[in-house]
Amino acid sequence: MFRRTLLIASMGMFLSACGQNSATSAKVEQAKTPSAPPNIIFLIGDGMGFEFISAYRYALSQPGQALAATPFDEMLVGAATTYPDDDTWVTDSAASATALATGVKSYNGAIGVDSEQHPQQTMMEKARELGWHTGAISTSQVTHATPASFFTHHPSRQMYNEIADSFASTKFGDKWSFDVLLGGGMSYFNRADKNWLPELSQQGMHIVTDYQQLANTQELPVLGLFAPVALPYAIDAQPRLAQLTRNALRLLGEAQAESGKPFALMIEGSKIDWCGHANDIACAIGEVNDFAQALQVAKDFQQEHPNTLIVVTADHSTGGLTLGQGGVYEWHSDRVMAIENSLEVLVPELLTRSRDQWRDYLQPRLNLPMSDAQWQQLLEIELAGSLDRSAHEKILEKALVALISEVTRTGWTTTGHTAVDVPIMATGPYAEQLRGYKDNTEIGKLLLQIVR
Repeated sequence: MFRRTLLIASMGMFLSACGQNSATSAKVEQAKTPSAPPNIIFLIGDGMGFEFISAYRYALSQPGQALAATPFDEMLVGAATTYPDDDTWVTDSAASATALATGVKSYNGAIGVDSEQHPQQTMMEKARELGWHTGAISTSQVTHATPASFFTHHPSRQMYNEIADSFASTKFGDKWSFDVLLGGGMSYFNRADKNWLPELSQQGMHIVTDYQQLANTQELPVLGLFAPVALPYAIDAQPRLAQLTRNALRLLGEAQAESGKPFALMIEGSKIDWCGHANDIACAIGEVNDFAQALQVAKDFQQEHPNTLIVVTADHSTGGLTLGQGGVYEWHSDRVMAIENSLEVLVPELLTRSRDQWRDYLQPRLNLPMSDAQWQQLLEIELAGSLDRSAHEKILEKALVALISEVTRTGWTTTGHTAVDVPIMATGPYAEQLRGYKDNTEIGKLLLQIVR
């Protein structure tokens, strides 16, 4: 219930902001043909197909009443295909991010390179070459596929250490490739074979490792690393993406005011995808909400700076989410909203407890109307002693997904990605050029064209 209260409260702020947006829409519309290059704020909801936005909207709404508005609604202009440069139709985040960053199709796993592994210039590199300010924010590690594809070139997304090395060493003249880089990933910059942090700090990079330190930072460049790998799920901790976005826009806006040069900022809601892989519906709603709050921060910035283009899309969808399951014409959004934690938190905790404690632990955290038979089904799961802890966690996670899905009527078809089309949303200068049915490379090509 606490989570629902938080989301409804944030929705109230969105509704108020939507009213303000309507009042200032003319101001933004006037900037459609700017005399100077616009700022670009590019938000990517990793794994966020249309179905995740539908789930988010229903989760914030009361059955039988008007649907709640979301920050996405007025921005929808089209849809995009996401397929990679192979015969699978199903992309991974690296190939799709490469397409969005460079306008060039590539293979699954590619980071800023084409199918022949030739580096392709990204919108961020072109922007930096022309003197723009640049940045990226991610709720995963900053060396993950999406941010890496906008700033680096590697044949494999698994080369996390090498990607960190590229971020730390790539220069345009005397400047790094980014002004602001915020997210997780400390373990890749400070590792046994190389600790970049003292060296970067000596060269003038501002290293921040907590959110208050970031809020107090006044100068660029900034590398913010707030977790060893990814940031916690929003459902399990205080959501952070809006806070990171607000500080990045503050710093980039001040730099623009001083230099007269525009900026390009990529913001990734990375862990919508991770919740989709886990088939964890409550987790996914929390991540979409976190992403929506960051979008609202961007829209607020645009109101004050109309010569700003905001583009929102997804790299692909994840999980094959369906709102409705088992032939029953219902989806219980209220039950989803009652769940207090992600499976990533719940499952390991179960393994620290005896089975006779499982129900007492789970009941106040799931808050679901599960029958005695359903509880018994969970308690009778076989955990073979020969299996390691990780295998036990997978068995329990699968069982909880099945029970939560049955009780909430949430459907999933896969723990991987899907090839469905994804939304394109845009507002501000050049937004009309994204209207209609596009390929993801067309988004990348337009952004590169605007920068050029």
